[in-house]
Amino acid sequence: MRADEPSPDRGPLLASGADLSGWLARLTADEAARARARVYWMQRQAAEEGSFAGVLTDLAERGRSVSVHLRNGRQHHGRAMVIGADFVALRTDRDRDVLVATAAVTSVRTRAGDEPTLGDRPVVGDIRLVEALAALAEDRARVVMTGDHTGDAVRGELRGVGRDVATVRLDGAGGSAYVALASVVEVSLPESG
Repeated sequence: MRADEPSPDRGPLLASGADLSGWLARLTADEAARARARVYWMQRQAAEEGSFAGVLTDLAERGRSVSVHLRNGRQHHGRAMVIGADFVALRTDRDRDVLVATAAVTSVRTRAGDEPTLGDRPVVGDIRLVEALAALAEDRARVVMTGDHTGDAVRGELRGVGRDVATVRLDGAGGSAYVALASVVEVSLPESG
């Protein structure tokens, strides 16, 4: 092949400085388009790999205040402090702690202007809600346990936690309530903070 012949894999040889400028401009534009496409596909892949636990973890690490909406119609405003295997612990804006079963969360909303999160990393919380409640029972913590029906909240001293039941010594007239853990949406700790 002669030096002035076009190469089949490199295209025609450049004949002048004007051709070089045009070629560089096209090359730059092509590279910018490829970079945008790479960014788009990486963002799409990250979004597809997102999980709710990953979103909660990202938001907890940012320390930003969020609104957590629950299936029982209640909502809490505060910061996620601990992400467990099946619950999230919140410190509310009123400086109270609330443990919320993640299965009961319908949405988590950020404040206007907060950077969106994808939650695209694997997250495995070690502690389960039953274990967190068992630790609170050792301290005889005062709790308000709420299920799907907010008018039927159980208030009192958490006395014990079994495999699927919590025992609460009721405030007021006394007596005990035995709460099926599968029904628990949230556990508020009124004396926290």
